[in-house]
Parts: sequence; C-alpha cells; structure tokens
Amino acid sequence: MNSFKIIYTFEKDVTVTEVVEAENKSEVIGSIKDLEGFVEVTDSDDNYHRFDFADVKLVTITQ
Repeated sequence: MNSFKIIYTFEKDVTVTEVVEAENKSEVIGSIKDLEGFVEVTDSDDNYHRFDFADVKLVTITQ
C-alpha cells in the first residue's frame, strides 16, 4: 500500500488535506471522481471536516 494526499482546495486558498492508503494513484482517482454531496474527512491532525463537494474548486493528489 502507498500513502497519498488528497488536497481539496476551496475559494480564498482554503484547503483540506486527506491522507489515504491505496495501491496506486488510479485507485485514489476512482474513489473521488464520482463524489457528490457532502464529504466527511478526518485529516492527519485528527480534525474533522464536512463540506459540500460542489464547493471544491480543485482536487490535487500527491504521493
């Protein structure tokens, strides 16, 4: 398993970063490309975030 960061970017440079484990980047892309509605994420600092995916302006995936 590899560790990936999914960075959700909103207006005014507000970001939420989620760390996930997956075999490859394609698996991560598949898990987020059909997201709709509210997303719930706990980040690496154990902070809980809940947001409407429609408000996300950019999604970045890094390894």
